[in-house]
Amino acid sequence: MIRRCTSCEFEQIYTIINDAAQAYKGVIPADCWTEPYMSAPALQQELDAGVVFWGSAEGAELSGVMGLQETKDITLIRHAYVLPSRQRRGLGAQLLSHLRAL
Repeated sequence: MIRRCTSCEFEQIYTIINDAAQAYKGVIPADCWTEPYMSAPALQQELDAGVVFWGSAEGAELSGVMGLQETKDITLIRHAYVLPSRQRRGLGAQLLSHLRAL
């Protein structure tokens, strides 16, 4: 099920982003890589800047997240991540399709 994430899911969103980003360690230039890839304060800044996360969930557990941010006259799809154990099952494509339809 795809649904809007709640503020109570901050830790799950944070974990998904950082676990999924590990697949790109060594691909992302070293000067752009940090541990964790996105810190909790950086994630909070994204939320404060208006990024709304949507998630692919099984029950209460999120498997993937994608952020949506409305700016002046466009909407940006941001921060697309799926847990490594759930990748290659179409969750990212489902999230993207859902957000594009909003």
